[in-house]
Amino acid sequence: MKLEGKVCLVTGGSRGIGAAIVRAFAAEGAIAVPTWVSQREQAEKLAADGSCAPPVEMDVRSRASVRAAVQEVAGRYGRIDVLVNNAGINLTGDFDQITDEQWDAVLEVDLKGVFVCCQEALPFVPDGGRIINIGSLSGEYGGPRTPSYAAAKAGVMALTHCLARFVGHRGITVNCLSPGVIESDLTAQTMPAALRDKILPTILLGRLGRYDEIAGAAVFLASDASSYMTAQTMSVNGGAWVR
Repeated sequence: MKLEGKVCLVTGGSRGIGAAIVRAFAAEGAIAVPTWVSQREQAEKLAADGSCAPPVEMDVRSRASVRAAVQEVAGRYGRIDVLVNNAGINLTGDFDQITDEQWDAVLEVDLKGVFVCCQEALPFVPDGGRIINIGSLSGEYGGPRTPSYAAAKAGVMALTHCLARFVGHRGITVNCLSPGVIESDLTAQTMPAALRDKILPTILLGRLGRYDEIAGAAVFLASDASSYMTAQTMSVNGGAWVR
């Protein structure tokens, strides 16, 4: 198993991409710990069916909450070998309609939250550990209705590079995993057929991605197979391009 015995903390790990990463890590022998802020039932269900270790509550908007969760995990297992910063939100709207409150809410979770989690977890990450920040295609190409989300995710990529420089001497790798548009219940509910028809021609593989394809990339970044890879943004997007 690629992650046998590794203690892996996955923020926002109760659903979606986070839950898929938790399951994939556990399947590779990791002690996969998801965090939750509002989806407690889903997080506990993951643990109940054997897909992960007991979850912990964490609100990335609160340093005190992050500190308490990190200390709980480190106290329970002695260390955090892999940190995956997956927790995030997206409030869409046309560029000229985004309010200050919406902008601040997204940046607080999606960018500052990553910074706080890295800062609080780092004392418990051993030499040779892994930090994986979840970016987005939006952070690479932008989007007319996701300005705050795109800006936050672009910031995550820059933060990834900065932290990689800071911890490189310890053998800790820091990389950003940047998913494209992923097939999900939410996508099915919120993406009109006309928008899907517009997006698919911009993806070289001609389809949306799957959770397991993102989780597989996360396993690679968490494993020894990526030991000489750091300060990189790894795009898993089916060959998306801007027309």
